[in-house]
Amino acid sequence: MNLFYDNFEKVNCVTQIKDIRDNYYSFEQTVFYGEKGGQLDDKGTINDLPVTDLKWVGPTLYHQVKGNLTNPIIMKVDPITRYINTTVQSVFHLLDGYYAHQNCRIIEVNADPNNEWYEINKDSITAEQLDDVETWMNNIIKQDINTKFTYVPSQDYPDPFYRKYDQVRLVSFGNINTQPCGTLHVNHTSQIQSFVILGSKSKAHKTKIFFATNLVVNKCLKHDHKIIKDISHVLNTNENDLVNKSQNIIAKNKELKKQTKLWKEKYMQYRAYEISLSKNFLVSIKIDSPTEISQVAPYILKYIKHSKIIVANLKMKTYFAVISKSEQAQDILNYLKTKIKINGGGSTKIVTGDTSVSIQDFNTLCNTYLSNLLKDNNKI
Repeated sequence: MNLFYDNFEKVNCVTQIKDIRDNYYSFEQTVFYGEKGGQLDDKGTINDLPVTDLKWVGPTLYHQVKGNLTNPIIMKVDPITRYINTTVQSVFHLLDGYYAHQNCRIIEVNADPNNEWYEINKDSITAEQLDDVETWMNNIIKQDINTKFTYVPSQDYPDPFYRKYDQVRLVSFGNINTQPCGTLHVNHTSQIQSFVILGSKSKAHKTKIFFATNLVVNKCLKHDHKIIKDISHVLNTNENDLVNKSQNIIAKNKELKKQTKLWKEKYMQYRAYEISLSKNFLVSIKIDSPTEISQVAPYILKYIKHSKIIVANLKMKTYFAVISKSEQAQDILNYLKTKIKINGGGSTKIVTGDTSVSIQDFNTLCNTYLSNLLKDNNKI
């Protein structure tokens, strides 16, 4: 067991190199903690070189740094990262104790300071229950309960899982919770400082509860405060009126979308009528997006008596629609597919598609089709 882990505030030590493997170092002793048991990696330096990776090889922690190391080894763990990583681990132990009396249990946790959460095996939870766990946790913090570390022979511990170890390390927070754990923990609960429930999300017989603790609370507060200030500035309103202003903007946006849709339909109808007036079988149009072809085609169908092809060029591609009142759209498409490679499909009355063939070559092909029909006295 690494006794340095019994005091999370111990963030410095002087030691010697023990082994080197693939540019990773192990030492006679280490104050660093590598990700394991739900606790994240420490950050820091060794001989003033940044530690870039930590990995366990069995019970031994190996360290990688930016550069080469020589004795003596001076380790310095970043105290802020250590503090944040340690407090959340202690919170999980305390929450285990809380939920043991709530007829449920924690089934999964996440200690990432950018997204701290835990899941319980209940598919719903009330706002009052969330308030209760927050109040309970902050009362435990105020009580400043000491953390106790006890080492017992593995054969004396009832769980056979731990028989593979020489010793079992028990972490106790008063009579709230005692469990085997090898991670770092606060020395007393007041070091957790604060605990805030941020929200919850229920699904499939479990509920995920989002929270912030210790210095992460400060980070969340600053982050959210900045967002509120920025939004207030953009919307030109004070913070207290943000909700009303946002709701008004959403309502106006919905109305604008409705009006835009109506005007777009009217525009498409006008454009379709204009296209239908052309006596040409093939009509070239301008488009800003490929969807315009498929949007205007149904309106054209309402106005025309004979088949018509609309075609447009956009970004080195030729887009088209075949509109046929006499239900020959698929026949025309099949003819085109025998001549060139085309992506597209549709019904007997409207087909749309695109091709890499130039618009000039596509137009020539369509006009050839029309000429052949006229020679055979066929009508389209």
